[in-house]
Amino acid sequence: MELLKPAKQFNEEACTRCGLCFSECPVMGLPVKTAREEIERLIAGEPTRHVLRKCASCFACDHICPEGCNPTELVLQRWHEAYERDGLPIRARYYSPHEELNFRTYVVARMPAEERELIRAWADHSPTEEILYPGCNIITAPFLTRTRALEGLDIRGTLDYCCGETYYRMGLFNEVQKVARRLEKYFKTLGVKRVNLLCTAGCNMFMNVLPSYGVDFDFEVRPYLPVVLQKLESGELEVVKKLAGTATIQESCYGKQLGEEYMDVPRRILELIGLEVVEEKKRRDCALCCGIAGGFPPTSGYHIMDVTLATVKSLMQSRGTGADYTVGYCAGCLQMLSTGRVLFPIGGPVYHVLELLSQALGEEPQHPMGWRARTFLAGTLRHQAPLTLSRKRYRIPEIPEVPPTAGI
Repeated sequence: MELLKPAKQFNEEACTRCGLCFSECPVMGLPVKTAREEIERLIAGEPTRHVLRKCASCFACDHICPEGCNPTELVLQRWHEAYERDGLPIRARYYSPHEELNFRTYVVARMPAEERELIRAWADHSPTEEILYPGCNIITAPFLTRTRALEGLDIRGTLDYCCGETYYRMGLFNEVQKVARRLEKYFKTLGVKRVNLLCTAGCNMFMNVLPSYGVDFDFEVRPYLPVVLQKLESGELEVVKKLAGTATIQESCYGKQLGEEYMDVPRRILELIGLEVVEEKKRRDCALCCGIAGGFPPTSGYHIMDVTLATVKSLMQSRGTGADYTVGYCAGCLQMLSTGRVLFPIGGPVYHVLELLSQALGEEPQHPMGWRARTFLAGTLRHQAPLTLSRKRYRIPEIPEVPPTAGI
């Protein structure tokens, strides 16, 4: 099988082997000498002592590199080669987006009836020109869409139409290509002219990644959080109840890929609704992942300890700011940190920026993350943890262009 490549390419010729990519990495922070040895090994295609088993593919090193060499993409390429050769540990199955039983479907099946009905409505395949594509993480937290800030948007999408971002960050490029083809067919069926996205992962995948895998998206892709900010600034969305206190931002790893202006958006929204933003030590281009990416390396395969330790590290950093709230603009970060706080209740409560905005707009507060986080954890303990020590291997199931079901 031909080995596919990441959307961007590592520039070996421009790389000076300075090691800054890994010495200034927010996750690893290797000594300079070790970092230089690691990049040399990666380029040579040799096993590494640290990077291939500790990297969170958070894209920070792409921004750290003074030559713009895209070292993240070199890591992803090596992970791709490892997966094609050896597959993944069987425990990764529970976190595979296209398995019938996975960490998301387990939660969706246990949602209140009104939330499940809401998601079923999003499965509509009738033609439409403009939609809000929720993405998998919003589908597992559909209450986030119950706000005037999203009023009038036609929400369409199911778990069957995942954007493939976790596949990409694990180096599973063949699976990304299959996802791209499925999505191309889906959006042509809908006949859309504009796709709005709240999810930063979806924004990056549709704008910067999926088009590199041979598909033609003949529609406009519009990140929607900046639109929400514009409505706030213009007065179209009126703040009737300013909040008080401080908030720190859990950066989305994909926010780095969308740029400084995009990362400013949630900060500006929080300021407009009355909250003071307190920055974390590792922030913006060098921010820590929420924790899920601790399980992305093929040697990890979402090992429960790798994910837990990475999540606690992020929670500890948030606590260090002393902020009243930890606020994400990615629903995946919301779920990961909320689940982490079930076991380690440290730092301020975790909110999505849309939840706090909704309160400032005078809407009834909704924050049903407690039971949701406990359900995420229960599903993992029940279906993944027993496989932790298994030596069985796993490969992602086939992803046909048309899903076997039209459900969620």
